[in-house]
Amino acid sequence: MKDDAQRRAAGLVEAGLALASDLDIDSLLQRIADLARDVLAAGYAAVGVIGSDGSLTRFVYSGVDQETADAIGDLPKGVGVLGALIEEGRPLRLKDIVDHPRSSGFPAHHPPMKTFLGVPIIVRGRIFGRLYFTEKADGEDFTKDDERIALMLASQAGVAVENARLLEEIRERSEELAILEERDRIAKELHDGVIQSIYSVGLSLQGATGMVHKDPDTASKRMNEAITTLDDVVRDVRSYIFALQPHLVEERGFKEAIQELARDLEINTLAEVSVLLDEAGLDAISESTRGDVIQIVREMLSNTARHSGATQVAVNCALGDGEVVIKVEDNGVGFDPATVARGNGLDNIEDRAKRLDGRVELLPREPKGTVQLLALPEAKE
Repeated sequence: MKDDAQRRAAGLVEAGLALASDLDIDSLLQRIADLARDVLAAGYAAVGVIGSDGSLTRFVYSGVDQETADAIGDLPKGVGVLGALIEEGRPLRLKDIVDHPRSSGFPAHHPPMKTFLGVPIIVRGRIFGRLYFTEKADGEDFTKDDERIALMLASQAGVAVENARLLEEIRERSEELAILEERDRIAKELHDGVIQSIYSVGLSLQGATGMVHKDPDTASKRMNEAITTLDDVVRDVRSYIFALQPHLVEERGFKEAIQELARDLEINTLAEVSVLLDEAGLDAISESTRGDVIQIVREMLSNTARHSGATQVAVNCALGDGEVVIKVEDNGVGFDPATVARGNGLDNIEDRAKRLDGRVELLPREPKGTVQLLALPEAKE
C-alpha cells in the first residue's frame, strides 16, 4: 500500500507540473502516457488523438519496447474496443478485453492484454482523444477509484494540451504581439502559482505516505485532501485559460460554451450532469453580456464541484415573465442559511449579476441539495 501511494503521489505531482511545461505536442503526449502508466500501475498506457473523421490520427504508447512495436507494425486506427470507446465518449472498464462485443483481437507479436480502462480527454470543449490503460499490476481489475484518478489525469492532459496550443498560438500570431505578450506574462504568473501549490501538495503527500502503517486513517485522509486540492488546481487552470480567451463564446457559440462547463463538472466530479437549455432563453440574453454570464455559470458550477458532494446536477435555462433564469441544481449536502451568507464565490457572482441588472439566489432543494439561480432581464430588440 505504501509503495502504491507513493507512486500515485509522485505521479500526480509530476503530472500537475506538466501543466506549466513549455513542450511541443508530441513530447507532451509521450510524457502524459508515461506518467499515466506509472500513476495507475498499469503495464501499458497510451494516448490516442482523434481526427475529424473519428479515427485515431496519433497513438502514443508507453510500456511497449521499440523492438516489439516494430514487430507489431501499424498503430491502431480506432476500431474494435478502441472504436467503441471513441463513439460512446464515456469511461470504459473491462475485466477482459476479448469479452467486449466489439473486440477484434490483437495483431501478431502484440503483448497479451486483459484488463482495460479508457477515459476521454477534453480540449476546448471537444473530445481531443482518449487515455488508455491495460494490464493493471498483479493482474487485478481496474477499479472505480482507478477510473477517478484516470479522469483527473485526462483532465490534466487536456489542460496541458490546451496550454501547449496556446503557447504555439502566441508564437505564431506576431501581429498581436503586444496583447499576446501580456497574456504570456499572466500565464507565467499563473504557472508559478500552480507549481507552488503542487509542490505544497507533494510535501503533504510525502508526509502522508510516511504515516501509512503508523496511522492509516490519517494518512488516507491527507491523501484524499491532497487529491481534492489537485482537482481544484486543475479546475482553476482550466477556468483561467477559459477566461484568457475573450472570443471563446464567438468561436464556439453560447450554448456550446455552457455545455463545455457542464462536461468539465461531470469529468471532475463523476456526477451525472444533465443540461437543458431553452433556445428562446439563450436568445434572450444579449450578446454583450454573454461573456459575463459564462463566468457566472462557471463560478456556480465550481461551487457545486467544491462544496456539494453531489451525484446528480442539472443545468437549466428558460425564459419566462420577462426574465431569463439559469439554474444549477444539485442533490448534494445542502447548506446552512445562517453561515452561507458570504463565501463560496458568492461575492463575485453577485457583483457581476448586479452589473447586468440581474440577481443571484441560493436556495435549498428538497429533499436535499442546493439550487443556484441567476435571473436576468430579457434583452429587448
